[in-house]
Amino acid sequence: MSRSDLPIGVFDSGVGGLTVLEALRRRLPAEDLLYLGDTARVPYGTRSPDTVRRYALRVGGHLARRGVKALVVACNTATTWALETLEEAAAPLGIPVIGVIRPGVARALECSPSGRIAVIGTEGTVRGGAYGRALLGARPDATITQLPCPLFVSLAEEGWTEGPVASLVAERYLSPLRLSENPPDTLILGCTHYPLLADVIAEVLPGVRLVDSATATADAVAERLADDGLLRRSTRPGRARFLVTDNLERFQIVGERFLGVIPSPAEVVDLSDEDDRALPHRLAAGA
Repeated sequence: MSRSDLPIGVFDSGVGGLTVLEALRRRLPAEDLLYLGDTARVPYGTRSPDTVRRYALRVGGHLARRGVKALVVACNTATTWALETLEEAAAPLGIPVIGVIRPGVARALECSPSGRIAVIGTEGTVRGGAYGRALLGARPDATITQLPCPLFVSLAEEGWTEGPVASLVAERYLSPLRLSENPPDTLILGCTHYPLLADVIAEVLPGVRLVDSATATADAVAERLADDGLLRRSTRPGRARFLVTDNLERFQIVGERFLGVIPSPAEVVDLSDEDDRALPHRLAAGA
């Protein structure tokens, strides 16, 4: 098999990264995709940075061993804390690593005429501040507001993406943005679960442009593969396979809410026997 025919590896702490997988499937319909949800350790958003890096190296190493031509970090928290570590570990294999933050930032800067940009995400993503640093690094005069909205994750996974409960939670979280003296003109959905709540978010923030990092990331992956000559040349539609580290039944139930179909074929993999101390070297070794 040529390298261009290898799948694109995609990973997240759970099911949220399925929004990125779906965006990749729309943007690159000929590509095979291999998704790994680390459901045994979800959520990453409340973990320490060192723990997130350890988990990300373990998952990334497993995907590298299976054989992937690119690694997409479809998790904002893992991108925040582990992207550089993964890039260093994957470099000897020539595997490009693409996170969700840089593409989302680039898209937001294109969308915002005023530079007033808000970011919503998990506690870990907001605490990490990667979006704010990237935005201000590119546009120092920008006004950045970052808000944690942790309950949005549960609402998305339960399928409560519309109706009074979702609307009340969105109003509670986001009304301070609408009522502020300098309200944002652009909002980054800094968690891969949040696109499922885009309608209720838009109701609370009328006129604000919503940036979905999933679609921006899919565009970035397509550009990188094209630059590296790794696009798959085939008339056969791409296929997706799904791996989880625990609770396959729950993953398939919630995954259907994200994809509209049950994510299949799917299997459970055991990563618990990895030696954490060796992880920085094992990804490069393909182990």
